[in-house]
Amino acid sequence: MRPLNQIERSQRSAFWKLTGPSLFVFVFIFLIPFAYSLIISFSDGESVLSGVPEFNGIRNYAEVFTSADFYSSFLHTALFVIATISIELVVAMLTAVLLNEELPGSKVFRLIYSIPLMIAPVVAGLMWRWMFADQYGVINSLLGLIGIDGPLWFTSAGAAFSAILISNIWLATPFVVLVLLSGMANLSPELNEASEIDGASKWQTFWKVVLPQLKPTILIILVIRITDAARVYDLVYILTGGGPGGSTEVVSTYIYKQIFVFLRFGEGAAASLVITIVILAVSIILNKCLSSEEV
Repeated sequence: MRPLNQIERSQRSAFWKLTGPSLFVFVFIFLIPFAYSLIISFSDGESVLSGVPEFNGIRNYAEVFTSADFYSSFLHTALFVIATISIELVVAMLTAVLLNEELPGSKVFRLIYSIPLMIAPVVAGLMWRWMFADQYGVINSLLGLIGIDGPLWFTSAGAAFSAILISNIWLATPFVVLVLLSGMANLSPELNEASEIDGASKWQTFWKVVLPQLKPTILIILVIRITDAARVYDLVYILTGGGPGGSTEVVSTYIYKQIFVFLRFGEGAAASLVITIVILAVSIILNKCLSSEEV
């Protein structure tokens, strides 16, 4: 191996100076906890408390895969991800199209709809919990003004799930709008003009010209939002705690209860690794789709 010259040495030094802090944080924030979680997932739960984990094979994973509660929470998580992202995309697309037209008041509305991005999920959860309160909440009060009796939001499975869904859509949709607006800013105006000259309606122009150009942007949104929605915890814990009767239990709250309520450290760690693998697989598939779009 030939010795490095002065330029190559300076480039290598600059590389480590620039990436070193990030690599240090990555190792201590992700790799070490992940390795410890992997060890715990193959260890007896009681031995973890003693500080000396004892290997017990795949028993924890067997417990997870035979747990009805885990499958129930996984199903709730999948339904939540599909529902929230579908609604977010539709609402955000309509909003982004209107804002992209620079209608009167659009600049003020851009400021208003960006407010949820500045609010922590825990704070948003507490705010929506008060709003959904059955006796004094503003949601039921507004429904009463139009002659609708508001439900007891946290006492039935459907209403509780809807409350979580509404809260999350309010919190996450502004991000999707911002990404779509950035994608629309890079669209080719010539294609739109050619479509109008050919006599296409606005809907045809959007469906046949605009939407295909936004496909890479939508894939980016899916990669980010699926990962984020699949690990939802704050809103569920604050609004329903997984109730009523476990009907809104998601994987994150299931893992929390296994570890911190029932002290089943091994099963909780095993469940966290299972859901991590599922999210990673979905992300890889979406990234491959995104790569193929860019070719």
